[in-house]
Amino acid sequence: MKKILALVLAFAMLAAVLAGCASSTDTKNDTPQAQQPAAEQSAQQPAEEETAAEESNKDKKMVIGMACINLSDAGLVLIKKGADLAAEDYNCELVWKACDGSIDTQIDQIRGFVQQGVDAIWIDSCDVAGIVDVVNEATAAGVIVLTAGSKVEADANYNLIYPDYVDAYFAGMTVGKYYEGKEGSVALVVGSAGNLVSEKRQEGFTDAIANFPNLKLVTGMGQWDANTSMTVAEDLCRSNPDLLHMHVIASGMSFGAYQGVLNAGADITISTNDGDPTSLDHLEAGEYLLDNVVGNERLGYWGIVIARRLFDGEEMAIDQYLPTYKVAGDVMIQFIEDNGLTEIDGTTYSIVTIDEARQIVDSASYRVEFNDSFVPTK
Repeated sequence: MKKILALVLAFAMLAAVLAGCASSTDTKNDTPQAQQPAAEQSAQQPAEEETAAEESNKDKKMVIGMACINLSDAGLVLIKKGADLAAEDYNCELVWKACDGSIDTQIDQIRGFVQQGVDAIWIDSCDVAGIVDVVNEATAAGVIVLTAGSKVEADANYNLIYPDYVDAYFAGMTVGKYYEGKEGSVALVVGSAGNLVSEKRQEGFTDAIANFPNLKLVTGMGQWDANTSMTVAEDLCRSNPDLLHMHVIASGMSFGAYQGVLNAGADITISTNDGDPTSLDHLEAGEYLLDNVVGNERLGYWGIVIARRLFDGEEMAIDQYLPTYKVAGDVMIQFIEDNGLTEIDGTTYSIVTIDEARQIVDSASYRVEFNDSFVPTK
């Protein structure tokens, strides 16, 4: 468990060595150019021109339009921080737009980016079905499109995704086991309808809690907003006096939900998702029971690295997956291990301590994790 970071870094170094070896092998050519047949030389010429074009891109500043749900949620603020750092590291200019939850506004903003001639568009979608047509318009215009968190089934976009369903399923199974001997309610605070991140996290947690008939699930919608989540959490606590636990699907909403629980005077446990620094503080203080490390800064940085490498001509799989980690205090980690929750239904979960989680989401670590030797999903 404590060796996870070392293994990640070791893998990155090994990938760099292997990449270097492959490069030195691929560039060997025993036949001088002048001695090759004319047909072969003419066939090579377009490939050489394409390579030259790719090489020239590496010196260009890349312009990326960033289409966000909002820029006020604590998680999205951290995504912006990590993306802005990657923009400095990888010679990119980011143009930020927020639609404040309006799919029509988001569509207009995406079309505006295409008209401005940006090189790529990064989208945190309000509605995965609602943006398919405009994503197709953008890719048809030659723009690289990256859809973050929610998989968008368009023609030629790249999906930057993470295992939301299984991460939330783990949280639900752990909470269910923790309260297996008690009767009561478990609350779930979700994001918004139509957002696939929210829907997958809701689906995973709901399916897991269904395995525990002693627990009744009650749900509220936080709309990716801390203040809304505070009100929703307070209402859930007051209307369910038998409430045992509240799971909030994103760190940014959890801070408001935690205040709502305090306002209601409820004595319950809380879990969340994302593993952002403030969330880890709550975990360390014993105010949260469980978290899942995505790391929103880390996520933002990773997305820009993928975009830059696509712009530079690297071929990648359509779906790119970000590794995640489960994090808890020492006592809870022991509970997870004792109850066989490190592997559920064939999925093995990486469990890390709070200190290890802090390292994973720190810029010094994720800049190394996603440096030039990082091997994207193939």
